[in-house]
Amino acid sequence: MKETSIRKKLEEILYKHIPSQELSDDEKYLYLISIIACSFAMSMQLLLWVFYLFAGISPLVNIYFSGLLFLVLLVWLVLKHRYQLFGLLLSGIVIIETLVSAVFIGTNNFVIVYLFVALMMQMIIPYTSVRIRTFVVILLGISMYILVIINHNMIPTWNLGEANTTLAFFNINIAFFGTIIQLTVGNFIRDVIVKANRKKLEESKNEANTDPLTGLFNRRYANAFFKQLSINKVEQDWCVSMMDIDDFKVLNDTYGHKVGDEVLIFISDFIRKNLRKRDLVFRWGGEEFLILLKDVEVPIAFRILDKLRSRLELENIETHDKILNVTVTIGVCSLDIQHVEQSIDTSDQLMYKGKALGKNMVVM
Repeated sequence: MKETSIRKKLEEILYKHIPSQELSDDEKYLYLISIIACSFAMSMQLLLWVFYLFAGISPLVNIYFSGLLFLVLLVWLVLKHRYQLFGLLLSGIVIIETLVSAVFIGTNNFVIVYLFVALMMQMIIPYTSVRIRTFVVILLGISMYILVIINHNMIPTWNLGEANTTLAFFNINIAFFGTIIQLTVGNFIRDVIVKANRKKLEESKNEANTDPLTGLFNRRYANAFFKQLSINKVEQDWCVSMMDIDDFKVLNDTYGHKVGDEVLIFISDFIRKNLRKRDLVFRWGGEEFLILLKDVEVPIAFRILDKLRSRLELENIETHDKILNVTVTIGVCSLDIQHVEQSIDTSDQLMYKGKALGKNMVVM
């Protein structure tokens, strides 16, 4: 359970760091894995800098502090999507720091593992062409050979004493965690990208099916819903109703479209809050709303809608220092799922009948 929670949090962090601009999945992968590589390198660099600071090895303090500054530059390069320069500089920093560390403190503390981690990076992170990364692998191999020469022919400038054991333990952990992270993070990032793509697709579908002003389902979604309903042929009682805001044109002309929009938003929210969860409401167009009531016959649908109408009549809509009261007229009839358009037309005609009879009523 705890592992799942940690994984979910890591997914959320990576999802937030996916660039907003349009990129291919491979570009997103390269961006995220490069960010992770920078984060890991900076963490290790900082810890080693602190270690050498307390050990009093001033040359390495300066070298690793310079490395920290270079790593900040590398983060900037990744943000600018300049991956080749990022990868080459990171590999170069590792080679230089490893060789300099070997000269000053020797090689019996496993400083060679820095080169192994950098070697694995050439296989995991596709920051440039295979040819160039192969060349970097050769440089890393040469660096390992130089370490062997240093080990056999040079006496370390500084003696770490007991701290050498601490450094060796730390370097072994760098090798272990560096290897584990690089071997597992690739698939993890791919999973995050797939989930992000699904989420983006769902959001685009929702946008296509939702009215941008009110947040209600739109006419397009209603048509798709009715089509699916007729295909499934499920035996259910549905009632369809057409609701229209009374004198909305007068309200728009008197107070302006901004007030009109706020009235539409208010009524949309009001309908959602006061209908049953199983019912559906669509913005049909302009000031018209289509309401579907599930598992009810017309008399019960009439009572539900009349209760909605009477409650709305009592509501005060506060907007732009004005208090408005609006009413609605509703036509309701049973829904024939094989003749949806005819049912909607019937509810529309009943609504207009209510308008002719004086508005602010439900007609069945």
